[in-house]
Amino acid sequence: MGHIANKIDAKDKKLTEVLNGQRYRIDAFQREYRWQRKHIEALISDLTTSFLNNYDEGHQIDDYDQYDCYYMGPIVLCEDKNELSIVDGQQRLTSFTLLLIFLNHAQSHLELGKNQLRDLNPFFYVTKAGKRTLVLNVETRRKVIEHLLQSPDTIYSNVEEFDSKEQDGRDIQYDQSVLNIIDRYEDITKLFPEDILSQNKLPLFVEWLLEKVLLVEVKAYSMENAYTIFETMNDRGMTLSPTEILKGFLLSKINDEEKSDEMNEFWKSRIAEINSQTDGDLDFFRAWLRAKYAVSIRTKQSGAENEDFELIGTQFNSWVKNNPSKTFLKSPDDYYFFIQSDFDFYSSLYIKIYSLKETHDEDFDIIYIANFYPLADSIFYPLMLSPISKIDDEKVIDEKLVLVANFIDCYTNVRSILSKPITQSTIRYSMYDFIKNIRNLDVSTLKEKLFSELEKSMNEGTLLSQFHQMDNWGYYHYFFARILYYLNTHDCNFVQLMRSKRQSSFVLARIFETVDKPEEVEDGQWEMVINSVANYCLVRRHDIETIETKRSPATKLKYLLKQDYLPELTGVINISSELFEFIQQRDAVLRDLASDIWNLSNV
Repeated sequence: MGHIANKIDAKDKKLTEVLNGQRYRIDAFQREYRWQRKHIEALISDLTTSFLNNYDEGHQIDDYDQYDCYYMGPIVLCEDKNELSIVDGQQRLTSFTLLLIFLNHAQSHLELGKNQLRDLNPFFYVTKAGKRTLVLNVETRRKVIEHLLQSPDTIYSNVEEFDSKEQDGRDIQYDQSVLNIIDRYEDITKLFPEDILSQNKLPLFVEWLLEKVLLVEVKAYSMENAYTIFETMNDRGMTLSPTEILKGFLLSKINDEEKSDEMNEFWKSRIAEINSQTDGDLDFFRAWLRAKYAVSIRTKQSGAENEDFELIGTQFNSWVKNNPSKTFLKSPDDYYFFIQSDFDFYSSLYIKIYSLKETHDEDFDIIYIANFYPLADSIFYPLMLSPISKIDDEKVIDEKLVLVANFIDCYTNVRSILSKPITQSTIRYSMYDFIKNIRNLDVSTLKEKLFSELEKSMNEGTLLSQFHQMDNWGYYHYFFARILYYLNTHDCNFVQLMRSKRQSSFVLARIFETVDKPEEVEDGQWEMVINSVANYCLVRRHDIETIETKRSPATKLKYLLKQDYLPELTGVINISSELFEFIQQRDAVLRDLASDIWNLSNV
């Protein structure tokens, strides 16, 4: 019998089996939690799409057992001294934990019966050997996870500790993980489809998620074996990527050997350029093919088959091969020019758009600042690429880019202010249809289409309702950053207005509190006022303590005005010293500003 250290177990495990009652260690030498918004977006989109493919109106919670399973791939664990160390899989397990925290809070907001309410606490905490810890037992992340479990709607104050650690020169690897955990949880609150949060669907989704999402648990009993498995699984030396498969197919259709060799060298050079200057070639091909060639989209019916837009997202190489009529590929010359002309033009344009999102250019200001509260990339890039034709000159291309970027900015912010979701799964049907409708349009027609589509999202009258309630911390930080940027009062670029660890960065702060209530104002009315958007502003992090020492509301207000934290009130005559009237005044000013910034005339 072999030594147990050489033993390896591999088996399918439900998510409930992976997280419930387990305790996991993430060793100090492991990389930090670094998933980005796009990873969370892809996870939520894949999970909710798979769920909705099975769901029909009238389904009950026990119908989950008839739904298809969803495979999430392998995780590699090492059992060492009765503990489980995560060698590969912490990104997914951390993300699933954040999703379950969100779903736990979502459950609590519904009046669910005992048979519908799933107790999720065993997926967060475990008691073993008389010790109660988090399931993902990482001490440096404990406070933030417990904060999200207990008070997800308030700002995590401990984030300020990280700034001092960074200044002291101490290791801040896990601090970056904590900040990322906060940001990714915030992403989940924005990206999760609202229609699944209903009384009928949510219990069914939670049950399906826990019982039908499967991972392959690969367990080793020595760290050496665990890392050997990890390296073997991640060795892609013999695996062709979809991009390489697509290249091989296209080149095989070019009969002229010299032309084929020419395109092979060009392809390799351009792919290297895409990968060095963007998030990667896979995202480019999905964006390009959806923007210019996709025609069909899967229907909303249960069990419907994937169509063009979905197939491009999963296997674009196979889609191109199977759809020559949609890509206009017939003769060998068509395949040659598909690479030499189309691929060249749109890959260069994609790189340009990516650069404009990441690096500020005054001529394309809107593309840069809108990227701080973006649409999903799977929708953003196809929208930007769709109206642009190869025959457009540079001036026309730039004009179209700015027009579409302004449309996206207005669309995103209007929907967010009106508490309408901007998640990929929520708007994909309308947006993919719109992407088809704006292909290769001239500037004048494009303007008309953008204006008409935006009108559908706008309510009549003012954009912000009176005493609009603060219901999304992440968005309203961005909202106030846009106000300050529009007024141009703080002499800083946009990134400085967004949340960061720097002491000079801006954070969202409440102006008045419950205890500041004037005697003549009723309790319910005051609660509505202090929880409204007009009772918040951005202040520099290093001023937080100073502001908190201002016990008198009048003193605090005077300080905020003096420090120019309320620049929208500059020029307002007779600023009221009465707290209720002051919020009324500011509320009206903010509503006017929002309507000015996100105006139909921008497109």
